[in-house]
Amino acid sequence: MTAMQDMLNDPVANFALSIADDLLMLGHVQGDWTGLGPILEEDIASSSMSQDDLSHSLMLYEYLGDRFGLDPDVIAFERGPDDYRCCDLVTVPDEFDWAVALVRRWFVAHWAVPALERLGTIGDDELKERCRRLRSEQGIHLSYLDDWMRRLGAGNGRDRVQAAMEELASHARMLFELPTGLEVEGHRSQRDTIFDAWSAATAAVLAEAGFTVDLALPAEEHIGGRRGRHAKHFVEQHTEMNEVRCQDPGASW
Repeated sequence: MTAMQDMLNDPVANFALSIADDLLMLGHVQGDWTGLGPILEEDIASSSMSQDDLSHSLMLYEYLGDRFGLDPDVIAFERGPDDYRCCDLVTVPDEFDWAVALVRRWFVAHWAVPALERLGTIGDDELKERCRRLRSEQGIHLSYLDDWMRRLGAGNGRDRVQAAMEELASHARMLFELPTGLEVEGHRSQRDTIFDAWSAATAAVLAEAGFTVDLALPAEEHIGGRRGRHAKHFVEQHTEMNEVRCQDPGASW
């Protein structure tokens, strides 16, 4: 069995990959907004958060690389599409609708903070420290995004944000699809703990902003990105993301 397969078969590694892959793809797709934000403040903030998400994914890939003897870039770019553990939400096209892009990032940030907290409790000291640092930095994103949700709830963009929430609700629940291996390793209660924290935190902000949306856990029989079943658009995103690396494999940057 190869080192890559060892990693993909490891439950804790799959949990770490679900976070890292979410942040990698979120940074990639949200990066399309660079230079296109509705106002300068948001353009700069969005680009900064995309860069953060990419660097945060790298911190987890580096940890996994050290543990399994793999190059972090190989983990990030040289897996087949079916081996990525990112959820459906982070890959859904936003069609350059700023409300969809904002709500998507808000849902993910609210998930990433408690997910990193739980991941830090089941790994070694090195993983715990990395999760602590990442949780703090993702928390900064979260505070910024929460403020924007409250502002938009009282502004002219209210209807567009409400429509984006309704559009993304079914994708948002797939944040909580159990990655391969975790459904049989006693991690279901971990998932439920993260969901409880996520739903309570999002509900509080939604109530303040005056938005409503039905958020629930995914049906157990629904198989999505966490278990390698991605939509067609993810394959296209994966090809685009890897285009330069495929032209010169193993190049040093």
